Amino acid sequence: MIARHFKIVILGATTIAMLACTKERKENMTLNIHLPDVNLQIDPQKMEDAFSMMIAMQLHRGLFRYNQNGDVLTDLAESWHESEDHLSYTIKLKNLNFSNGKKITATHVQMSLARLFYLGSSMAADIDVISGSDEFKKSWDLKKFGVKVKNESEVQIALSHPSALFLKQLAVVDCAILDIEDFKSNPNLSVLGGFSGPYKLKKTEISKFTLEKWRKDSIDSARPPLLISFFATKESPISLAMTDQTDSLDTDKVDADSTAKLKKIGWVSSPTELTYESFVILNPKFVPFEVRRELYYKIDQKHLVKTLGDQKLIPAFGLIPNGFYGGILEKPILEQNHKPYDGKRVSFVLDYLAGSEFDKKLAEYLKEKWTTDKIEVVLKEISRGEKLTRMFSKTAEATVSRKGTDYPDGYSVLTYFKGKYESNYFHVDDPKIDEMIASSAKEFSQEKRARMYQKIQKSILAHYTNIPLYFGTPASGLWSDKVETIPAHPLGFHTMPFETILMRSN
Repeated sequence: MIARHFKIVILGATTIAMLACTKERKENMTLNIHLPDVNLQIDPQKMEDAFSMMIAMQLHRGLFRYNQNGDVLTDLAESWHESEDHLSYTIKLKNLNFSNGKKITATHVQMSLARLFYLGSSMAADIDVISGSDEFKKSWDLKKFGVKVKNESEVQIALSHPSALFLKQLAVVDCAILDIEDFKSNPNLSVLGGFSGPYKLKKTEISKFTLEKWRKDSIDSARPPLLISFFATKESPISLAMTDQTDSLDTDKVDADSTAKLKKIGWVSSPTELTYESFVILNPKFVPFEVRRELYYKIDQKHLVKTLGDQKLIPAFGLIPNGFYGGILEKPILEQNHKPYDGKRVSFVLDYLAGSEFDKKLAEYLKEKWTTDKIEVVLKEISRGEKLTRMFSKTAEATVSRKGTDYPDGYSVLTYFKGKYESNYFHVDDPKIDEMIASSAKEFSQEKRARMYQKIQKSILAHYTNIPLYFGTPASGLWSDKVETIPAHPLGFHTMPFETILMRSN
């Protein structure tokens, strides 16, 4: 069983009964959260997977945040003013400190945003609307960067053009305010520094992070978890749950029999990620254009979802989740007329997640649909860590993958397809698409922006390097009996502030 660490202060003579009660109370306020065996990264500007994002979000916070409806609220910012031409934002900070006692200042804001570009973070593709960002990337001269310190508690951000999405982008954890004085000085962000979130890092071990609640937050539940232990493991999630080693199976698929057993001992379920998309990435180096096009047209998303047999899944015909502006709801947007591939015989490897019967079933379905006398599909079962490494390094020939949304707008999905950014592992590098994406952010009418998003998706899919499969997840959403209430998190486990969790009182 995973060891649980508690600090119990004894004042005067305390009975054994009181000690037992105190320990039970402390233990009940601790969450143990297992994660897949992946390379966890708590630096919010270097994270690449949703599990790292989940940890980073508890430790780091930005100027703004979201509520459950996706509305933007202030967080570390006290107030903000937008100019009439939408080209300038003046933001005043609250009087707050990092967890190490250091005051959070406008300089920290400037350096944190500059570091996004210096590291080539994925969010830099979204906020390159900041004035001078292109020139800044060439020289690293802050004088050319449109984020200026007015005084200790006030920062001004200039944009190169109006953006309807800028505040939404500042509200994601990637734009968190970090304890850095120079954007160049700490490329690996020491885990021992100060944290702006309501949790701080208490202890680190190999593949394990223990977080401790250190300050109240405006959205705290009446009883938030006091300690959170995130640990990476290869062990069976259900076995961990049955032996009281984990308190969440939120992202795991759990069979009906195990679900019944867990609910019998007090586990509860919450609606989990609805915007999660599953898709296939096809590498042009290994799969020629004509073959990719053939594979795209051979997939019937409605039939696939029916075959997989999970009612929580919704057929995906585009890249933007259903319910967001610009989502494609009914049928594929590319023309269905095409000639079957009749060229040179091609063989490629399709990676899928080891140990997942669901993913195995999906991979076997794809192989059956795609295999012809001209096309051979070789299935490769690999660990999650290896699969992510191959995908991010663009060495996978083809892979079944999944991705959530970073913030509640379709733009957050489309920017991953911008060229010249390391986070673009979808094999799309098209200047015309880059221009279309940039233009869409300037449109303040949601209806018009939705139509622009649909055109962008059509252009992206026409490269046939990405085949949408379905939205939603077969994950259970289960949490242990320590938890009384889990807030709804339709954007995903990785976007949920853990201080909003309500723990049981005994």
